[in-house]
Amino acid sequence: MANLSELQAVERPPSTGRIEAFSDAVIAIVSTIMVLELKLPVDFLNGGQFTEILAAFWPRLAVYAMSFVVIAILLINHHMVLRAAPHSTTSLYWWNANFLFWLSLIPLSTSIFGNAPFEPAAVAFYGAILTANAVSFTLLHRCAVMIGSKTGKVDRIHQLIIYKDSFFTTLYALSVPLAFASIYIAIAILFVVPAAYFFPGYVPWPSSWRIPQPRTPKFWR
Repeated sequence: MANLSELQAVERPPSTGRIEAFSDAVIAIVSTIMVLELKLPVDFLNGGQFTEILAAFWPRLAVYAMSFVVIAILLINHHMVLRAAPHSTTSLYWWNANFLFWLSLIPLSTSIFGNAPFEPAAVAFYGAILTANAVSFTLLHRCAVMIGSKTGKVDRIHQLIIYKDSFFTTLYALSVPLAFASIYIAIAILFVVPAAYFFPGYVPWPSSWRIPQPRTPKFWR
């Protein structure tokens, strides 16, 4: 006959560990697929072809590097977001699956953009995929916070983070039509958004959007 502690263990809600482990595996596969798309001719070091091949290859490498940074940022923030949920739920599984679906399309959009870096349709498609990733991540973030909320509302700090994420999502969305109007502005947006993650102090946020910084250093967001 099971004792009380065993019954409590059975009834305890599952943690988010399985979601994190599965997501890490998917992200690792996505990163591997993406780098496998970087293919050079076998004789790229021979003779005078090196310069021509390098000129054609560097846009693909630059797009790959940007996509890799975006995935790395999403990975870090994904772990941060799941910390807000004390346990997993069916809705959290589904919102996470939605996020991983759009994440899995980054290698495809990276390949298309890298092979045609100045084609408006390629830039627009890349921007659309990153927009979908940003939207799906924000929805996952909101779901995780609501699970851990004691008031049934998103707390102030997470609300400010969602405001900022929504701003960058809007920039990604603007890159899609701008690709057909001014492709260089669209490409600049695609590079500026991930760069803002590393230089948050240079983003002119309204004073009401500023998040108080803790005195002790914490995991970098």
